[in-house]
Amino acid sequence: MAKSDYYIQDNSSIEEQKLEAARGLYQNGNYSGALKLYLDLVNTSYSYKINYEVGRCYYKLNNFENAELYFRRSISLEYYKNPSYLYLGNIFHRKQDYHRAIEYWSTSYSYKPDDESVCLNLATTYFSLDMRFQAIRFYEKYLKYAKDKTSNYYQEIKNNISNFTKIGNEFYQKALKASAIGDTESAIQALEYAVKNAPAHFDINMLLGKLYFQKGQYMQALIYLKQAYCIDSKSLDVLERLSSTMLNLGDFTGAYCCLKRILPLVINNQKEYLEIIKNLKKLENSFDEHSYIGHENFGEQYYNENNYHFALFEYENCIIIDNACLDKLDEKIQKIRTFINPEERIIKLCFEKGLTFHSTGDFKKSNKYFSKIMTLADEHSSDFKYAKARMVNV
Repeated sequence: MAKSDYYIQDNSSIEEQKLEAARGLYQNGNYSGALKLYLDLVNTSYSYKINYEVGRCYYKLNNFENAELYFRRSISLEYYKNPSYLYLGNIFHRKQDYHRAIEYWSTSYSYKPDDESVCLNLATTYFSLDMRFQAIRFYEKYLKYAKDKTSNYYQEIKNNISNFTKIGNEFYQKALKASAIGDTESAIQALEYAVKNAPAHFDINMLLGKLYFQKGQYMQALIYLKQAYCIDSKSLDVLERLSSTMLNLGDFTGAYCCLKRILPLVINNQKEYLEIIKNLKKLENSFDEHSYIGHENFGEQYYNENNYHFALFEYENCIIIDNACLDKLDEKIQKIRTFINPEERIIKLCFEKGLTFHSTGDFKKSNKYFSKIMTLADEHSSDFKYAKARMVNV
C-alpha cells in the first residue's frame, strides 16, 4: 500500500475536553464563555448537537437572530428529534408570529408529546388565538404530563378546565331539555355557550350541528359537524350528516368524500352499502381532473392557521377524489398526523422494542419501553393494560 502524503491528527480528546468545559460554563450561567468554546468546535465538528448548543448560548444571551441561525443549521443536519424546534417556537413567539411558533412547537411535540412545557406553550398560544378546541386539548395534555402536580399554577389550570367542563355539561343538559320541547333557538343558544367552554365535547358539537342543519343554516352546521368528526372520525351519524350538509351547500366533492368514508362502516349492511355506491356514481359525474384543487387550497389555509384537524380532513379529501395526489400530499398528511396524535406512533415503536427485549429476557430495557407506553397511553386503554402486564420486577 502506498504511503499517504497526508497526516490526520486525532483531536478527539481535545474536543471532548472543550465540550466538557463548555457544558460546565453553560450550567454555571457563563453563556459567553460557553459560546466561545462551542464556536471553536463548530469549525471542526459537523454536528447538529454543537450547532444546537451554539444556538442555546445565543438564546440565553438574547441574541435571537444568531440563535435562530444556528438552530436552523442544527435542523439542516438532523431533522428528526431535534430540540431546536422548541427554541425556534420560543423565538417566533417573541416575534409575535404565533402561527409559526405553533408549527415549531407542534414539531417538537410530535417527537416528545410528554414535554409539559411544549404542551403548555401550545395550550396558551392557541387560547390567545381563540382556538379553544386545540387549546383545551393541550391544557389536558399538560395536566396529564406535568411532573409537579402540586404547584399553584397546575392547580389553577386544573380547576379552570374542570369548571369549563362542568359549565359545558350544564348547558348541554339545558339544550337537551329545550330541544325536547321544540325550543330550537334556546337549545342553540345554550349549546353555543356550552361549546365555548367544552369545545372538544362530541355530543355538544354533534347536537349543535344537527340543530343548525334543521334550521337550514348549513354553513354553521358544517363547522360543528366537522369538529365532531375530528373528535370521532368513525361516527356514522356525523359522516351521514356531513354528507347531507355538503350536498345542500353544493359541495359535491365534499359529500362524495364523506360517503367514501362511510362505505367501510356499512359494509355488513348490503342495502345501505349499495345505496351509497349508487349515490357515489351519481356524484362522480360532476368531477373533473381538477376537482381536488379546492380541497387542497382549503387544506393549505387550515394548515397555515394551525388548524391541523381540518387541514387533515381536506388533504385526505384530495386523495379520496384523486389518488394521484398521494405522491405530493402523503408526507404532509403523515406530518399532520404526528402533530395530532404522536402518542400512537411512539406507543407502536415502544411495543416493538419492548417486546423484543422482553423475549430475550432483558427486562430492564423492556421495562423502560413499557413504562413509556404507560406514560403516553390512556390508563383505561388496552395499550396501557398490556404494557403494565409485561412489567417485570428486576
